[in-house]
Amino acid sequence: MARPIGGTKKGVKRGETTSLSHEKEQVLREAFENSPIPTFVINKGHQVIYWNRALEVMSGITAQEMIGSKDHWKVFYHEYRPTIADLIVYGRHKEIPHWYPGKYNESKWIEDAYEATDFFPALEGGGRWLRFTASALRDSTGTITGAVETLEDITDRKLAEEALRESEARYRTLSVTDALTELYNSRHFYDQLQLEIERAERYGHPLSLLLLDIDNFKRFNDTYGHLEGDEVLIRLGQVIRRCLRKTDSAYRFGGEEFTIILPETGGEAAIILAERIREDMADEDFYPVESPEVVHETVSIGVAQYLPREGLRPFIKRADFNMYGAKEQGKNRVHYRSA
Repeated sequence: MARPIGGTKKGVKRGETTSLSHEKEQVLREAFENSPIPTFVINKGHQVIYWNRALEVMSGITAQEMIGSKDHWKVFYHEYRPTIADLIVYGRHKEIPHWYPGKYNESKWIEDAYEATDFFPALEGGGRWLRFTASALRDSTGTITGAVETLEDITDRKLAEEALRESEARYRTLSVTDALTELYNSRHFYDQLQLEIERAERYGHPLSLLLLDIDNFKRFNDTYGHLEGDEVLIRLGQVIRRCLRKTDSAYRFGGEEFTIILPETGGEAAIILAERIREDMADEDFYPVESPEVVHETVSIGVAQYLPREGLRPFIKRADFNMYGAKEQGKNRVHYRSA
């Protein structure tokens, strides 16, 4: 009757045990070699003792070239630096955060095991993103005798994630941007103005608002057409962007109306900025197809400084009132009333 394989039961001879151990090692070696996961193993002396076929394909370096050497790091880096497997063998686990800051996690299940994600510029194609794991190998006494490291090429996944993030960012930008002028749209204006009002109330800092309207814009459209009118809107958007500071933000409020939020800005400083915009716009040259000569368009601008506890809509209403005051005074001018 055949006895079970792999035991040390009475009747199993020493030679048979050695043979079974050799058979197990051969099975493990075959499993390692045929694994689709790129893997290498180093011993206590940091020499490569296993370098499987999948890693040969990934690295372009054969096992014959690598086994017995300490050059496994050259696959991943231009200059020497330890892999996580090396740090484990050295017993320098505390150095892992130095080499992989914010890129690694310690295994919750296995002692002396880590996983990390990093970009390796030395790999083919201008570099590759790899997810890699490393864990200690121990003998029967628990002493570390080496380490095994596995690698997974996640470049395509990373590129897909980056493309998705860019797409989402682009969508968010488009959702708050006016397509014609490339300024923010009115929906974003209300959200941002409310935030700035809350900040002004909290810290007691000044806040001003400009409301602009293109003078005689309907007449311009009726005379030269809407395509030429769009050019005026686009150019006004460009003028506004040229004049703004980093802290300011501009919006197409609707039709030919524009508005600008000026944080940390009192009424007098807001007037100076408004005058710069008005003058720059008046200097712009337009050449409508139907016009034999250059045409100029102007803007009327209302300025308002936020009053404590005033609220959003009354604040906008005052800026709008001042803008119509500029119209009534002859257009192409800035009008400001403090209250």
